Amino acid sequence: RADVQRMVALATRAASAGNAQSWRFVAVEDGATRRRMKAAVEEKLDEIGAWPEAADLQAEVRAVRGYATFFAEAPLVIAVCALPYESRIDRLLTARGVPPDERDRLRQRPEIQSVGAAVQLLITAAHALGYGGCWMSAPVIACEAIECILGVEPPARLVALVPIGRPA
Repeated sequence: RADVQRMVALATRAASAGNAQSWRFVAVEDGATRRRMKAAVEEKLDEIGAWPEAADLQAEVRAVRGYATFFAEAPLVIAVCALPYESRIDRLLTARGVPPDERDRLRQRPEIQSVGAAVQLLITAAHALGYGGCWMSAPVIACEAIECILGVEPPARLVALVPIGRPA
């Protein structure tokens, strides 16, 4: 637990847009919870695999399943959530009536960039403490279910999972 606290403490020292620190970390040590998260991802992938558009892409769906669910095997998974960030320029663009997708293009989602910096430091801290970690975005396909399992409430939203453990 002390190592996990150190990893997260170091991650929170990442650069962030406006020093807003627009991230939240949820450490998941409970195996049953990790299995529920994995089941949520598998259920979403089953739903996607049943889409008519996926009829000729079943090999792709099977491939995604493997690399979207291995987090459940790690002894620790850190769910990384982003919080909205609104700068002065964002408020000006909104006042001007610039649509959200254009604002995102102009601003390149500073809260997501900030979370990315924090995830990088989290994985680097894990490595420095003798652990391995992996930045995963594929499981986010089941973000609504995983957020529900973990009790993540808006405006926070899941943007990554980071399984952490001792390298084999």
